[in-house]
Amino acid sequence: MIKVAIASGKGGTGKTFVSTNLFHIMREAGLSVAMVDCDAEVPNDILFLPGQLKQQWPVDVFLPRIDVDKCVLCGHCAEACHFHAITCIPAAHYIKVMPDLCHACTACLAVCPSEAIVPEHKIIGNVSAYGDEISSHLFEAKIKEGEHSPVSIIRQAIRKAELEDTDYLILDAPPGCACPFVNTVKDADLVFLVTEPTPFGLSDLKHTIEVLRRLNKPFQVLLNRSDIGDDAMKTYLKEQKIPLLAELPYSENVAVAYSKGMLATVSERGLKDIFVCIMNKILEYENSCH
Repeated sequence: MIKVAIASGKGGTGKTFVSTNLFHIMREAGLSVAMVDCDAEVPNDILFLPGQLKQQWPVDVFLPRIDVDKCVLCGHCAEACHFHAITCIPAAHYIKVMPDLCHACTACLAVCPSEAIVPEHKIIGNVSAYGDEISSHLFEAKIKEGEHSPVSIIRQAIRKAELEDTDYLILDAPPGCACPFVNTVKDADLVFLVTEPTPFGLSDLKHTIEVLRRLNKPFQVLLNRSDIGDDAMKTYLKEQKIPLLAELPYSENVAVAYSKGMLATVSERGLKDIFVCIMNKILEYENSCH
């Protein structure tokens, strides 16, 4: 299975637009492909790739509870918690877990000498599978309102999609370059970064590229609305010898289609040709791996 992540350093660059249209072109070409919407805070791929809900799985995470009758107030759990989710003040006989800060790492459970940490769980979101009568093609990660980290939900959505055993898996990554982004792209074979030729686009792209280089991930850049802004983006890519995958010029027809939840590659012939070229880049990458 070849996994391709579509990512961006900031929101609003056209990442979902690229993901959904690329998925459509690959399915139209007869390729075995599925997609995961990893933007768990605001997943919207389903607006462009409608399908029937086939299955849904709740996602829960570890949440510690302190058994005060067993706790000896040693403070080991608070020391082990890198996220400061446990406060322990032995002199005041005080210990408390702050659920909103807990990252479910289970370090407190591992270091407690008196077995005073009671492992409990809470549901933080769900994974939904959409498809047709034959198979599921879209897996959506969605976090519950008020929860702070979608990482567990994203990982679960990717695992569910992998079980579908398609030849290709497109990962529509969350914007930015924080933990949700890292946990989306870390297993990807290839990353396409969608950006726009603006100062904000360039600044955020640089941060994202730095993370990908640390992860040792191959990537290429796709320039959306390429005829706006300035030339600073292209100059940077040329200086850094970063491959420019494709340029998508601004089109009012495409913007209108997108606002209506329509796939622009269905009606825009020129745009379809560009996405066919992007698909071919993925096939070339696969062949080079073999």
